[in-house]
Amino acid sequence: MGRRPLIGLTGSRHVRQSQLPGLPLMAVTVSDDYAQGVEAAGGVPVVIPYVNDGAVLGGLAERLDGLLLTGGDDVDPNLYGEEPQIGLGALEPARDRIELALINMMRAQNKPILGICRGMQVLNVALGGTLYQDLPRQWKGKLQHSQKAGRGEATHSVRLQAGSRLSACYQGETVVRVNSFHHQAVKSVAPGLQAVGWDADGLVEAIEGSDADSWLLAVQWHPENMWRTDLGALGLFQALVEAAT
Repeated sequence: MGRRPLIGLTGSRHVRQSQLPGLPLMAVTVSDDYAQGVEAAGGVPVVIPYVNDGAVLGGLAERLDGLLLTGGDDVDPNLYGEEPQIGLGALEPARDRIELALINMMRAQNKPILGICRGMQVLNVALGGTLYQDLPRQWKGKLQHSQKAGRGEATHSVRLQAGSRLSACYQGETVVRVNSFHHQAVKSVAPGLQAVGWDADGLVEAIEGSDADSWLLAVQWHPENMWRTDLGALGLFQALVEAAT
């Protein structure tokens, strides 16, 4: 068996309480579901630390074979030219900085990137797109995007572009059922990306690179919570690992 591709996972930084004396510990956290999805697909997951030296981050990007941008808090609207609006949630400036840098580094090396939820949003912003800061206040649709059902339960449908990379992950299906836990979404799709998934109201639910030679794919739902029972969700992880091989 050949070397399994190394897939970097971004995460959020949180204060971790400790019984030890001194300042609280800062920890980068990533749900096991992401890492285990990469593992099940044949890759080796590694959590990316928050480093201050760009050269260190660049060295890490050189060693990675692929990048998985995971879910998290809101993207800073200043990054896409907007002032903060009512309804904007918590921000992660340090995470924004690291993810934007990693996206640029991985793209420069033509390495694959998969974005999930916030990951889709930050990928779109990195390439010049914009976001709805708060769907209940800014979007005309009526669909529930912050579901009350369990994380692994599919609650609404998404129409996929026939012939897209995303549709191939779902065995050629053009309508799939997904879970939904978000209040932000893509507003204008960035240059170099194209919409390939929409909900019943027309909201963009998935994007991918418009250049066939550039492997970029991102979804608004959470396949990491569904891959154990949903072949299409697993297919997203498998496609990333295959592209990174």
